[in-house]
Amino acid sequence: MPKTESTGKTILKTDGKAKSSSSDIKIRSSSTSKEPFRFSKHVQTRSMSVAKPLATRDSYENEMLESNSIDRHNDFEAQEAESKFLNDDEELKMLQNESFQDDFYDNSENEDFNQAENGQVKNLKNFVDDTNLDNISFCSDDTVDLLQEAKNYLHKKDHLEESERILKTDLKYNTTLISSSFEIKMSNSRIDPKKTPTKNEEEKSKDFSCKAIYLDNCRKQKTIPASYFLRHMNDPVLSMKHHGLGAPGMRPVSAALMNNSIVAKLDLSDNWLGPEGAQYISKMLKENCFITELNLSDNNFSSNGCESLRDVLKTNNSITHLTMRGNKFNDGSAPFWAEIISNTIKIEFLDLSHNNFGEESGKILGPAIAENISIKTLNLSWNNIRRKGAVAIAKGLGANSVIKSFDIGWNGFSQDGCKTLLKSLKENETLEELDLTNNRIATEGAVYIAKSLIANQTMRILKMGLNPMESAGCFSIIKALQKNQNTKMEFIDFSEIIVDKYFKDEFKNFQANFPHIQVKTGCDGIKLKPKIKINPIFKLRNFIEKHQIKLIDFFNKFDKDGSMSVSREEFKIGILELGVRFSQEEIDQLIDELDPDGDGEINYRKCWDIISDFDETHYRKPADKFTSESAGEI
Repeated sequence: MPKTESTGKTILKTDGKAKSSSSDIKIRSSSTSKEPFRFSKHVQTRSMSVAKPLATRDSYENEMLESNSIDRHNDFEAQEAESKFLNDDEELKMLQNESFQDDFYDNSENEDFNQAENGQVKNLKNFVDDTNLDNISFCSDDTVDLLQEAKNYLHKKDHLEESERILKTDLKYNTTLISSSFEIKMSNSRIDPKKTPTKNEEEKSKDFSCKAIYLDNCRKQKTIPASYFLRHMNDPVLSMKHHGLGAPGMRPVSAALMNNSIVAKLDLSDNWLGPEGAQYISKMLKENCFITELNLSDNNFSSNGCESLRDVLKTNNSITHLTMRGNKFNDGSAPFWAEIISNTIKIEFLDLSHNNFGEESGKILGPAIAENISIKTLNLSWNNIRRKGAVAIAKGLGANSVIKSFDIGWNGFSQDGCKTLLKSLKENETLEELDLTNNRIATEGAVYIAKSLIANQTMRILKMGLNPMESAGCFSIIKALQKNQNTKMEFIDFSEIIVDKYFKDEFKNFQANFPHIQVKTGCDGIKLKPKIKINPIFKLRNFIEKHQIKLIDFFNKFDKDGSMSVSREEFKIGILELGVRFSQEEIDQLIDELDPDGDGEINYRKCWDIISDFDETHYRKPADKFTSESAGEI
């Protein structure tokens, strides 16, 4: 039995010189030992970081706190290293090794020592596991305490190994995370934070859609966006008429349409854009090459706006239909339009009606019309072109070889313009439709037009309504067309011109030769006052009274056989012999009334009763209602 001191302390002595291959653990009493027994002295450990926490629980907790402080210190070092923005990979590896180096995980010990330590710990663990500390009667109290301390040691060692494994996993993850973060910071460090992005970088990140551009320009101009434009900006046909945009509202619209490739027909009429709005439109048309039809009517462009549009319209290669009516263009605008008309090679339809072009404008526009090679439909109606201006326009029309439809209505061509048209219409071989409505053309001017139609073989539609040429002017035109067997005429408009009987008689001959030509006169749609017809019984009664003839004597002239009854044919012959002025229609009506039963016999008694009882209030009958056969369309 081992010896036990009064103090009750148990000492476990292990041979410190034991080899790592096989060392027996001896247990004996240490009552004679002066030094307090420490189990950690007799067990080989991996490092000081492992040996220290094996002594007591307090020392283990102190070690964990120290390890945490080391980790925090290492984190601080890592952050400090990151702030220096190292560019070398070797320095980054050194930083990772230094930041997470821990003496607890020192791998500098050799492999043989680790194997010896593992063998000793294994033998100790087997011995403790085989010993039941609750039923050891042969051991002293010191031995039991020693075994209990060994058991606690092994338990703490297992706990530390598990903690080591977890810490290694966490540190590996943290190392990867810090390394990735460090690389990101290093890459970002190469960008100067004070450096402002370039124009190209801003443009790449900017939204260039029509909607974004429109809203951005509205925000810059402090203009309220038009919701209709936002909804329909991607429609092929965009109608923005009567929206009251003005110049401020037109600026963002033009900016949005610069890169729009969908809108093909654009209507901006009646928005009062003014000269400033014309500038925005010209800028838009320089960039946009997809709009083919453009309507800019009633926008008050005047001469200044026309000057802004001149350069872009004369070189534009996409617009084919251009409407510019009601923009207050005057003689000052004529040079700009003359330049556009003479230089354009794409515009096919041009409407300059309802403006203020005068005589000087006609002089300028005439030569431009002669030089044009693309316009097929030209509208100059509702202007003030007259006298020399009208003559210049007529000459330009004669030299032009493209225009098919020309509207010069509501101007002042008068006799001088018509005289020039005589030569122009003979030379022109393309014009199909000519509108000369309300141009102060009298009968003499109509005669000039009629002479030109004798040789013309292309005209299909001629409008000359509201001119003071009367029926004689209309007569001369249809008379001239009868001499042209190759005429292509389809429709002639003489609206608001009253024609007489001679014209109608001549038209019957004309219609027999040209049944396909439709003629419209001033009687169309006018209801004439109904013609009052006199009842033939009343006329017969007046005749008898006027010649003082008795009814019986009158009847006996018809009754050859004295039967007081005559047939229809006998009565008709007798009426004609008496010299009564009855038309065939009136005779038939008289016989029908004198023979109400329709038996074909007229007797004296019936004739007396009807004539004597005839009421004068019924002697007149209204004529049939007005029909187109008597007047109007011929």
